Amino acid sequence: MKTYKKSLIAIIGLIALTISALALIGPGVSTSGPTTVPVKAGDGLLTLNTQLVQDKVLQGSQGQVGVAVTLAAADLPQAADRPKQAMDLVIVLDRSGSMQGAKLESARQAVHQLLQRLGPSDRLALVTYETSVQLMAPLTAVSEVNRGRLAAIINQVYVDGSTNLGGGLQQGIDLLLRAADEGRQRKLILISDGLANQGITDPQTLGRMAAAATDHHFAVSTVGVGLDFNELLMTTIADQGTGRYYFLENPVAFAQVFEKEFQNARQVAASEVQIRIPLAKGVRLVEAGGYPIKMEGEQAVIFPGSLVSGGQRKLFLTFQVPTDAERSISLGQIQVRYQHDGLNQTLQSQDMLTVACIRDEKAVVASMDKETWGQQVIQDEYSRLKEEVADAVRKGDAQAAQATIQAYETKNRALNAGVGSAAVSEHLEKDVKVLRQSVSDTFAGPPAAVAEKQKKQSKALQYEGYEQRRGK
Repeated sequence: MKTYKKSLIAIIGLIALTISALALIGPGVSTSGPTTVPVKAGDGLLTLNTQLVQDKVLQGSQGQVGVAVTLAAADLPQAADRPKQAMDLVIVLDRSGSMQGAKLESARQAVHQLLQRLGPSDRLALVTYETSVQLMAPLTAVSEVNRGRLAAIINQVYVDGSTNLGGGLQQGIDLLLRAADEGRQRKLILISDGLANQGITDPQTLGRMAAAATDHHFAVSTVGVGLDFNELLMTTIADQGTGRYYFLENPVAFAQVFEKEFQNARQVAASEVQIRIPLAKGVRLVEAGGYPIKMEGEQAVIFPGSLVSGGQRKLFLTFQVPTDAERSISLGQIQVRYQHDGLNQTLQSQDMLTVACIRDEKAVVASMDKETWGQQVIQDEYSRLKEEVADAVRKGDAQAAQATIQAYETKNRALNAGVGSAAVSEHLEKDVKVLRQSVSDTFAGPPAAVAEKQKKQSKALQYEGYEQRRGK
């Protein structure tokens, strides 16, 4: 009830803000045509495109400014004589009691299929965990002889005990820390179907454990199976480990996950990607499309993961700038660092991103780029909304979920009255309506059915928000 009251207060505030915004926009204000200009830079391997959502901010406001950042990797030809990059793959598999049956059997079959795709230059390791942790196989070259040995080891995995996820994760990380990378693509895939209830269980601590990936040239991906795992924990680990998070309601899809990770590792065009932003005095980076923000002195650093050949990643950055006086404010030049074929590369945006803090409220609205703002709403803000609604559904608070949706709709209808984005209008009429109905459907029916629907819907919404917001 407290959450609902807070949401209701927020809606009332937004309605007041809406009325004010509509009055400020008023009739006859032209918002056609963007006043911001895309900035593009490229080096033949990677292209960096930056676009301000608006180039003006209102004096005395919260001072939030959005920037769309798009990274696109070149479609590199696959030369027949070019050797495939070798891979180190560590699978950390939950074998607690809840994995009994189809989950464990599907995981076994998926690893067997993966074995057939790996070659003698690749190495595979298998760690299992329950109450304790077992190193079933260290990093082992997948020769024909070892392929049979690894297959036999996989068949020996059985279920038992509780879920020491942290212990399994640390063992897998240690394997990669001790092994020289030698220019290999290195991945750890953590699989769980339940809640971490042994050893280290705190999501932030486990996330910091996975963050070792950023300094030691590997990535940590996570796979949540069924409806009883902690999706926030698995997302945190994947984000900090610069990998991907997968939600599998049906364990049969294990093979698809392994195939995707395998294919991505074979087609990497830019690895260990870092987005670096020097922040001027008073400027803060408050959101980075869901990715964690690491501060190194006055520089904000984001690790969005590798880009495959021909791949693209788009995310929205949200800056907070000082608005105490009229002035021009620099958001800096965005720099991207990455590796290609083992060599360090650096790419920097060509122009300085700047915004003007002004008193003219109508000019602020008119400076909003219709297309870019629409993309920000639909990709970034709507995905964040899904994650917030997922949290309310998870907690069983239907009123808070609906209030959060209403607040989102009220705010964006008000802004769109001035910006005039057809895409946002359609989004509010269709997508938001579907989301509202899905919440109503989740809480309809007998208690047992509602509890099951809550688990399913919260995980599905959180996963959809995760994927879309990070541009994956």
